[in-house]
Amino acid sequence: MSRLDPTLDLVFRLLLTRQTDLLEDMLEGILARPIRDLELRPSDIPGRRPDDKRVILDVHVECDDGSRTDVEMQTQTPANLASRLTYYATRTHADQLNRGDEYRLLAPTTVVAWLKEPLFDHLHAFHNVFRMREDESNVLLTDHLSVHVLQLSRFGPFASMSRNATVNRWARFFLARTDAEFDRLASEDPIMQLAKDTLEQLSTDPDTLRLIRAREDEIKLYRMELHQVRTEGEAKGEAKGEAKAKARVLLDLLGRRFGPLPGSVRDRIEAATLEQLDAWIGRILSAETVEQVLAS
Repeated sequence: MSRLDPTLDLVFRLLLTRQTDLLEDMLEGILARPIRDLELRPSDIPGRRPDDKRVILDVHVECDDGSRTDVEMQTQTPANLASRLTYYATRTHADQLNRGDEYRLLAPTTVVAWLKEPLFDHLHAFHNVFRMREDESNVLLTDHLSVHVLQLSRFGPFASMSRNATVNRWARFFLARTDAEFDRLASEDPIMQLAKDTLEQLSTDPDTLRLIRAREDEIKLYRMELHQVRTEGEAKGEAKGEAKAKARVLLDLLGRRFGPLPGSVRDRIEAATLEQLDAWIGRILSAETVEQVLAS
């Protein structure tokens, strides 16, 4: 049968949230500790002030011990991804406390990022864990913040794999393309059978397919428009010309996704700086409203 690509962010999110047993299994392998229960939390973390940046995550959960985990799938690795993952971790961590709460109430926060492309060219391992440590002594400052980076492009028979068999099975699942590969995984572990069945259900669900087609069209359009912006910007060689081209692209994308735009929005976009336009264009695929795209 024709299966959806489980590394497409929307499919990834639906797969893990429709059957939370899959999410528990994955996290137990990656975090190397048992997880008896978890609670799905809203994936949209608004700022505490109107001008704060809003964070929209793929999957955001609270585990049975109170710890928070964000799980992401990235099909591309932009230059700012390391900064973005750091921001996800710190924003999620800070979101646990309200004004006046004691710091002892904080529970550990982890970001799990599955990547189709490597984070750094010189980072050759498949499963990498980043923590806060002192440079010379390697003393751990805190165990409250960590980022797990799983590079699918570094996974294979001749590469360094995870020491955890569960993590390796999930990598094989995301990389599987043939019936034989999926059947082999399903025969090895009941959770892989559930993952295979859930993916097949999503692949035949009309509502899911409609969402996926819309998402794929958005991504294609987004890439085409960005290529046009770069081409026009290079041809003109002027920041003003590049800003005008990006504003036009953003207006077109917003109009296609959200419908006719009010004049105030158009004026704001046309007067924006290159930095603002880059930030807004970067949110167009994940934001659910025009206001989320244009959040400061």
